[in-house]
Amino acid sequence: MSDFSTRQIASAERYANALFQLAKEAKVLDSVSDELNKIKHLMETDTDFTLTIKNPSVSKKNKINIFDIISEKLELSKLTKNFIGVIINKNRINYLLNIAQSFENLISVHKGNRVAKITSAQALSDEQLQEIKTNLNQKFDSDFNLNVNVDPNLIGGLKIQIGSQMIDSSIKNQLQLLKEKMKEVA
Repeated sequence: MSDFSTRQIASAERYANALFQLAKEAKVLDSVSDELNKIKHLMETDTDFTLTIKNPSVSKKNKINIFDIISEKLELSKLTKNFIGVIINKNRINYLLNIAQSFENLISVHKGNRVAKITSAQALSDEQLQEIKTNLNQKFDSDFNLNVNVDPNLIGGLKIQIGSQMIDSSIKNQLQLLKEKMKEVA
């Protein structure tokens, strides 16, 4: 993982934690979670919208105006609307999907569950997912929700991310490690 993406994840986690604390204090965790999921769905389905808000040449003022319109259509709370305004003003709108994911992780932990992001080279069967879940439950003594993605570039194996902890047994990673060792010997 690059240094940039590590910083981006850490920044997203800080913003998500701030929003989580505000929502918890206001006793609106579930509604803020629903609102973030609406925004996340919009970003995943409307590429024009996503490209516009991530475009650095679009002014902060225009991005805020766009989100004001979206806020009305999605009926977002004042807390969520103000939070989005803050991340736009801090030039962190590109982190919104990561912030939403980190917020969901915090909700899961708050409810006694943890989230594990599983990335595999090919789709996993229900039996394989259940085995992974059972092993994680035993190892971490916690219930897990699995967020599963397929990335054919891994060639084989798995990457499991739990919070900031990464377990990478992918063939791509093993080949990279072997390449680095070979460079050291040469």
